[in-house]
Amino acid sequence: MLPYVNHYNACYLNLTRQLFIVSVWFSVVPKKQNISCSNYCATCVRMQLSDKINEIRCDWSSGASQIARNALGVLRFFVQTNKNTSCTGFVEDFSEVGRLLFDARPNMVPVQNLVAQIVYEVNTLDVHDLTVVQKFALSQIDKLCKQSEIAVKESAQNAAALIEDSVCLATCSYSSTVCESLKLAKLQGKNFKVFVAESKTGRVCYGQILAHFLESINVSVQVFPDNKICKYVPKTRCVLVGADSIACDGSVVNGTPTYDLAVASKDCGIPFYSVCETTKANTLSYLGKNVTLKSGFDLVPPILITGIITEKGILGTSEIVDIIKDKSKFLEIFHIQ
Repeated sequence: MLPYVNHYNACYLNLTRQLFIVSVWFSVVPKKQNISCSNYCATCVRMQLSDKINEIRCDWSSGASQIARNALGVLRFFVQTNKNTSCTGFVEDFSEVGRLLFDARPNMVPVQNLVAQIVYEVNTLDVHDLTVVQKFALSQIDKLCKQSEIAVKESAQNAAALIEDSVCLATCSYSSTVCESLKLAKLQGKNFKVFVAESKTGRVCYGQILAHFLESINVSVQVFPDNKICKYVPKTRCVLVGADSIACDGSVVNGTPTYDLAVASKDCGIPFYSVCETTKANTLSYLGKNVTLKSGFDLVPPILITGIITEKGILGTSEIVDIIKDKSKFLEIFHIQ
């Protein structure tokens, strides 16, 4: 789901705060001193870094996976522009930038997972040569970005394989992975119709955004009011939605009205699937942190979910727990237990 929030003032305040923090890290030259050309350039780089962190915080149009890759891009920028001559100092500063990115989107699981992983890997690398560590960081950042892109595509491919020809299915909210899944099914020559709940949050109907995309790829689509779910779900063969995150008990967080759609599916005996990559597995939930819902989001318990479609196939709760358990070690680098 793409949240619609006016955060311009908050973003401005956060930008000011980040400029101060970044300046403290790297010891900006006091104003009373003469600032050399090199110091001036270094200050410009620090300001650019702060701007990039703020862009991550204030991006309300990109999907979570794309924002996560953009966050890795900020760390790439830091590595490429950092002037630290000490390996220890570089790793400490890299970790600080990572922590700011981790905290920038507290409800965006892919950002936290990927940022924590790269910071963990750099910190646990048993090498003390600055050049080697920097090359390793850049290589791992590129690797994680590529893996993220592949995971989204493979998740969509697995979901597309479940869509049968000449059937109706239902969905709600907006998910770039659902869009990709339906697009792939269409390219495979399948003809199907999609019923989309309008998914109204505030003044925005996210279902309409999804419907516009489907119309652009010539998929038959019909948007229906959120209070008419029980009328349309019985007409479908399956329900396919995206996911903002997956908790360790197998429950899924996604845009409203996902819960109502899941309940109607259960009542009608219709399969209910959620499609997303495993980077959306909420590691914090495994560490005992409560899953907090933002306005416009629903929590769907595992009893209502037929399966979670990922790049690793259709997973059950036990498999989700194994994945989250494996990822939990990365958060130790930020002292989150």
